[in-house]
Amino acid sequence: MSATPLVLIVDDQPENLDVLVHYLAGSGLNLAVATNGQEALDIAASNPPDLILLDVMMPGLNGYEVCRALKARAASAHTPVIFMSALSDTGNKLEGFNAGAIDYLTKPLQREEVLARIHAHLTIARQQQELEHKNQQLQQLNQELQQQIDRRLQAEDALQRSDATLSALTRQEAERWGIDAFVGQSTAVTQLLDDVRALQQAADTNVLVLGESGTGKELVSRAIHFGSARASRPFIAVNCSAIPAELADAEFFGHTKGAYTGATSDRRGFFEQADGGTLFLDEIGDMPLALQAKLLRVLEDGLVTPIGGRQSRKVNVRVVAATNVGLRERVQSKAFRQDLYFRLCGYCIDLPPLRQRPGDVPLLAGHFLHQLSRQMGRDCPQLTAAALAALSAYHYPGNVRELRNMVEFALIASRGQPIARAHLHFMEPLADNGLLATSPAAPVVTNPPVTAAPVATQPLSAGGTLPESTAPTDTLAADEERLLAHARQFGRIDNTAAQTLLAVDHGRASYLLKKLHKDGQLAKQGERRWAYYTPV
Repeated sequence: MSATPLVLIVDDQPENLDVLVHYLAGSGLNLAVATNGQEALDIAASNPPDLILLDVMMPGLNGYEVCRALKARAASAHTPVIFMSALSDTGNKLEGFNAGAIDYLTKPLQREEVLARIHAHLTIARQQQELEHKNQQLQQLNQELQQQIDRRLQAEDALQRSDATLSALTRQEAERWGIDAFVGQSTAVTQLLDDVRALQQAADTNVLVLGESGTGKELVSRAIHFGSARASRPFIAVNCSAIPAELADAEFFGHTKGAYTGATSDRRGFFEQADGGTLFLDEIGDMPLALQAKLLRVLEDGLVTPIGGRQSRKVNVRVVAATNVGLRERVQSKAFRQDLYFRLCGYCIDLPPLRQRPGDVPLLAGHFLHQLSRQMGRDCPQLTAAALAALSAYHYPGNVRELRNMVEFALIASRGQPIARAHLHFMEPLADNGLLATSPAAPVVTNPPVTAAPVATQPLSAGGTLPESTAPTDTLAADEERLLAHARQFGRIDNTAAQTLLAVDHGRASYLLKKLHKDGQLAKQGERRWAYYTPV
């Protein structure tokens, strides 16, 4: 294996190749690409790669056939092959491993996981080559076996460390989630910043963050973690309401191999994954009472016992919990344990809704305009006086998240022109409280500066997906216009993006996309689950 490993990427979709090349840029790897199975075999014969990322579904030779052909050649028989596919059922994975692959990545791919898997398998391949070289020089069979065992143990430990660091924060992530992520100058924001700074210095204090949906509870929780002594350790975020009750014990506390049907290996739970760092429990108010009792036990003694395990493991975890429900009322109604409430509430932060601090709306709107314009690679437009008045008059049931979504939609709908009142879409009717007297033709106003003193904003998700839109979908024409605007902005749109953009189900999204295709406004690319549409 060369000092700079060569990775061959095989996929018939150019956009998938672009994503993977972007993911692996700057990772210290040489890259080669192929768009079909025969081209991959030719490249592997002329310039043998150190590792192959291989798509399953391709015209002509599919991924399984290509893998079997590679394993049949002496030059590529030992080359690690990692399959990539949206087919995630057990049968497809078994067929991949039977064909000779060593790993299987399920699409959509995550950059950190792809890099971790590649480096782990390159490490194993390099170590195996070194081990084979040493075995040729050794005379004693016992020495050969011992060195092989030692290297396999080292490889397993390297894989475990790779898994643990997937959640650890890089310096760039710490800057992203720090105090600078807050925008606003109201009294509530000033008090919030004081609380966050104080909690960053108290790294062992559990925190309870209360507030309506969209007020930035996770942002506050991450800022508390990133500015503390635990910043170099993992931040594990868990949505308590999304975990099925029958899987909760295994998810939180882990399990041992053979503990139950399907437990094919040891698995670390959330508490062990967050050891040394922070465990963020979102929607804690929805946690079942039975699990509350077990969580309380761990918070009291710091000991975690995996399902099927005989020995407890000591963990050092700071818990930051958040909820948008009235937790005190649930304690009074016996729906939430009082002793757990006091364990979680070492310090309580109550985030005010955006409607209680309207003076921060212009600053937030300007911040989002600059942020989103930069992400989209376009010049930042101005807000007209009428648009700014409408934003300031709205009551924001979705809080900061809703404001951000409205700014994003308006930025696309305005097509680079100043944002007017007509470009804003409100989820609920806008009450006329005297602030809306400004004419839509009024002069534009400069956007508020984004460097103003710090409010909790809701960031984009880690995968960069579009947030849920707050725009109404009451008319067919409005829905079609939003889909076309998205397609023109990003060059494509599929059913999943349409569902997210319009907050509709699969059937409604499919109907609208097919109608636009039939009307000649969108061109269809691909078939069935891989279908997407591009602007005409």
